[in-house]
Amino acid sequence: MWTKRIDLESKAGHVVIERTAKRAFVITSTLNDEKCSGQASKTWERSTGIYDDELMQIAIEVQQRSDGYDGSNSEVHDYFREMQRFQD
Repeated sequence: MWTKRIDLESKAGHVVIERTAKRAFVITSTLNDEKCSGQASKTWERSTGIYDDELMQIAIEVQQRSDGYDGSNSEVHDYFREMQRFQD
């Protein structure tokens, strides 16, 4: 069984994590940024074989973008755990 898609909402933006193929997934972080006249997005495309270290670095950036501040370890780990659902 695989998770196909997760949507995460927060005050500063939202994140979509979506499986695109059996061995790949995409993380899209979209900000609600008034300076950008709407929304600013950043996308990461990764293999399901991604290592935890690299996934944690993405989780740190996604948490900062989504919540609008540098979060605590537990806040970052909330995002990290959701992303781990897409690893092999």
